[in-house]
Amino acid sequence: MSASAYVLIAAAVDGELAGLRRRMNAWVEDEIGRRPVARGRLLGVPVRLMVTGPGTANTVQALTAVLEHIPPHLILLTGCAGAFRQSGLGIGDVGVADEEIDAHLGLEPMRAGDPPETLPFPVITVDGVPVKGRYPLSRGWAKTAVDALLRAADEVSGSSPAGIRVMRGPFLTVSTITATDRGAEARYRHHGACMEAMEGAGAAHVACRYGVDLLEVRAASNLVGRRRRDAWNLDLAFERATWAVLTILDRCGPFMLEKMP
Repeated sequence: MSASAYVLIAAAVDGELAGLRRRMNAWVEDEIGRRPVARGRLLGVPVRLMVTGPGTANTVQALTAVLEHIPPHLILLTGCAGAFRQSGLGIGDVGVADEEIDAHLGLEPMRAGDPPETLPFPVITVDGVPVKGRYPLSRGWAKTAVDALLRAADEVSGSSPAGIRVMRGPFLTVSTITATDRGAEARYRHHGACMEAMEGAGAAHVACRYGVDLLEVRAASNLVGRRRRDAWNLDLAFERATWAVLTILDRCGPFMLEKMP
């Protein structure tokens, strides 16, 4: 383990990292890629917090800047997401990605309204495996994180939210947010994802290119489908995502800077 090893915790908007920043010990602010980065420790683990901005373009630029400047040992992507109700997740529940799917990458389908067909060529090759839109994430980290969160959620403790559900599964990255129930049903039927967000595939591509593990942990602020902003709960999602990250740091901290098999 290098003396400079650290975990990069990234999210799309400031509110998703505010709770973590408040918990950091004596943090200082750097600038990387023309973005502020908070540097310090969380529960004894050296970390940097970065707001990437929403969407894949922002995420790719932000993470590339960090990886070219001072590469982290692990990228932990967090924040809120939409949950596919068909997966069994609800608002406030936590998802951990074991795969990232780029919903808009592919060939125009032969039938209007169908999802894109698989590309005939890879966009990147990971460990000899061609990736055409479904990015593999570290299953070791995904399992470790889920196990830690499930143990914490099962404990009778004031620090663990009551009734929280934790699920590991594929996440779907979109550029156009799903805004109808029919669209949500079609996307779930085709991809089988448990959560939808806008940054994961970009982060996964960069992580694969640079050979850095990516762990993605999100909390649901809404259900994927018809947009009803009055039914959203961003504050709860921010709180639950913060709880999830702190739980992982607390329970996995001793080996977070070691290589995950």
